[in-house]
Amino acid sequence: MAPELYDEDYTELVDIYSFGMCVLEMVTLEIPYSECDNVAKIYKKVSSGIRPAAMNKVKDSEVKEFIEKCLAQPRARPSAVELLKDPFFDELVSDDEDEDDENDYVNSY
Repeated sequence: MAPELYDEDYTELVDIYSFGMCVLEMVTLEIPYSECDNVAKIYKKVSSGIRPAAMNKVKDSEVKEFIEKCLAQPRARPSAVELLKDPFFDELVSDDEDEDDENDYVNSY
């Protein structure tokens, strides 16, 4: 849960935070903050800005950087449109696609 949810002061950027946590879980096959044995410990770490221990298992620097972008403070977090333009997703674009089609897709959202 994004830290700002605890203060009930949030926007759609909480979804970006959640997405980053999902990517972290998929990459490490570990539930974020599984090192905590109760919700109070998770709350303390999240609200203090302490990353889950699972971040230490991410060896690929590009993946780690992408996750960090998602987990940044709300004003520094990218929007969904900005994330789609991130180099992290470059390999997902087919070489056969026309760059104009790609830009149209990203710009349509």
